[in-house]
Amino acid sequence: MLRPALRLVHAGEGDPVIAQLGGLPTLPINSWPGWDGHGPLSHVLSFDCAPVAELLPELGIPHDGRLAFFYFDGAYDDYQSTVGTWDPSTSPGFRVLHLHPENSTRAHITDAATPVPPGLTPFPPIALTAIRTLTWPAHETPMAEVVWMKHGLVEEEGARPSEPVRALYDALWKLPGGGYDTHQIGGHPCPQQGPVEMEVEQLRRGLASETFAWDHPEVQSAASTWQLLLQVASDDAADMMWGDVGQLYYLVSDPERPGEALFTWQCG
Repeated sequence: MLRPALRLVHAGEGDPVIAQLGGLPTLPINSWPGWDGHGPLSHVLSFDCAPVAELLPELGIPHDGRLAFFYFDGAYDDYQSTVGTWDPSTSPGFRVLHLHPENSTRAHITDAATPVPPGLTPFPPIALTAIRTLTWPAHETPMAEVVWMKHGLVEEEGARPSEPVRALYDALWKLPGGGYDTHQIGGHPCPQQGPVEMEVEQLRRGLASETFAWDHPEVQSAASTWQLLLQVASDDAADMMWGDVGQLYYLVSDPERPGEALFTWQCG
C-alpha cells in the first residue's frame, strides 16, 4: 500500500526548482479561471510536467506541458463563498489547467507572468524543490480498511485498527518526510478529518446526479480508485491559510488527464 511521492519544500540557494507556490502563472490570453458571480480564482501552485514525471514516474502524469492549480479561497468576496464537495454547484471554485508546452518551462518563476485580475491579491511566490519519499494511506481509508478486515486486523468493536496496525503506523510516521502540513505531489493524501477520497467521490456523484452514501460498498470501492495529484498545506511564507491550518487536495481518476481533477479541502 506504500506509494512514492514528492514532498515539496521551500527551495534554498542552488536547489533545483520543481514547482512555484503562489505568485503569478503563465497563461494564454484571457484564460485566467473564474467563478461566475463570485470572482477570479487564486493561483495556488504550478509545476512543469517533465521534471515531475521524471522524478515520480509512478504517478503517470503527462510528460509535456505545465499544470496550474487554482482555488477560490473566499478572500475576493470577503469570505461569502465556500467551495465544498457537499455542494456540486461550487465546483467552478477550483480548476486545474494543463497548459501546452509553449506556456511552460520558464527560466525564472517571475518570467512572462500573467497579470493578476483586478481586485485579486496574488499569494507571494515561493520556489519549491522536491524530495522523493514514501507515503501510506490513513488507516480509515476504504483501501486500508479492506486490508485490515481481510487479515483480521480490526478490533472487535470495529471502530479502530488493532494494536499491530497502530504499531505499523507509529513506525511509518518515523520515516523521513512523514507528517502532516506538507506540500506534496502524488502518493497518499494526509487527511485532517476523514478520507479525502470519499469526499471527492461524493463530489463526482453529485456532479453526475448519482446517489452517495458514506457506508455503501460500491461508493467505498469507487473512492479507492482516486489518486492524489497535489496536496497544498497552509504556508505562512506564502500567506496561505486554508481554514484553521488546513490543506487543499486535488485528486484524479486518471493521472493522464490532470485537467479533470476534482478537489476537496480539510482543516483540523
